[in-house]
Amino acid sequence: MFRLIKNLILLGIVFLLGYLFGIKEIKFFRITSSSMEPTLNIDDKIISEKVKNIQRKDIVVLYAPEGKKEVLVKRVIGLPGEKIEVKNGYVYINGELMEEKYIKEKPTYELEETEIPPDSYFLLGDNRNESEDSSTWGPVQKDFIIGKVICRYSPFRKFRIFWIKMARARYKILIKGRVQGVGFRPT
Repeated sequence: MFRLIKNLILLGIVFLLGYLFGIKEIKFFRITSSSMEPTLNIDDKIISEKVKNIQRKDIVVLYAPEGKKEVLVKRVIGLPGEKIEVKNGYVYINGELMEEKYIKEKPTYELEETEIPPDSYFLLGDNRNESEDSSTWGPVQKDFIIGKVICRYSPFRKFRIFWIKMARARYKILIKGRVQGVGFRPT
């Protein structure tokens, strides 16, 4: 119960900050396919926010790149300039194995090494074998991305704010760097 109240307060703060700082591109969506299971399920309702800084493992909302009047939700796997490959059930980025604890099952398909063009991203569904994504279309231009998913608000029992885990991880790296003196100069 405490966690739920804390998440509601954090969501209220996000909206308040968005209002105060002029973030007007907050949009609401409903999940219509199983391509992001187990993270997001059919009929889950989510909120996305227009962002300039897209990072690996962010969940994004996008217009279907094949010209359909359809809105999709996928996870960012590859960033501009990287080389991505799928083989033996695993994703490799620049030859390095990517750890993925969130997928439903390992992909059964293979994908030859592909270089992601500037201003494009490689997007995959968490339900790898039931998702129409960059494994089919190739890298997606940034212009197709509507925003980053910041929370699931329905069903209420599965309420979740997605950016908290990433923010905590970045904060720990920042603190670790300060403690060890890595990458920071004294001011």
